[in-house]
Amino acid sequence: MQGKADLKRLFLIGIPLLILAIGMKLLDDEGRLLWFEENGVDYSSASFFYFSGEKQRSFRIEPGEEARLIWSWELEEGDLELRVELPGDGERRIFQQPGELLLVSPEGGQLDLVVRGAAARRGSFEVRLHETE
Repeated sequence: MQGKADLKRLFLIGIPLLILAIGMKLLDDEGRLLWFEENGVDYSSASFFYFSGEKQRSFRIEPGEEARLIWSWELEEGDLELRVELPGDGERRIFQQPGELLLVSPEGGQLDLVVRGAAARRGSFEVRLHETE
């Protein structure tokens, strides 16, 4: 009877873990595993078990608007970075640590963000855009 219970445990726990490990091995350069994403007008966030690749998001900034971009994340392994392309001049900034950026857009336009993961495991990130007064 005990052998039957052990066999059942093996099938319920061992086989799904084996499939998960094989799936992660097949995800070479680009992949998302257990990816949960939420987007709003002024924010984008995601939590994941594994993330390798890029996630793109754009925000609209009005002419003369001043806004604060806040970038935060938690991560057990791997690396995350945020690449910000400012409207107008196309200038790029790269953040490899959580932080803030004050944006002043004389022309207005589209603020492009790219979150890049490199074998990031068991983590989450959030990007928020707040209007300043």
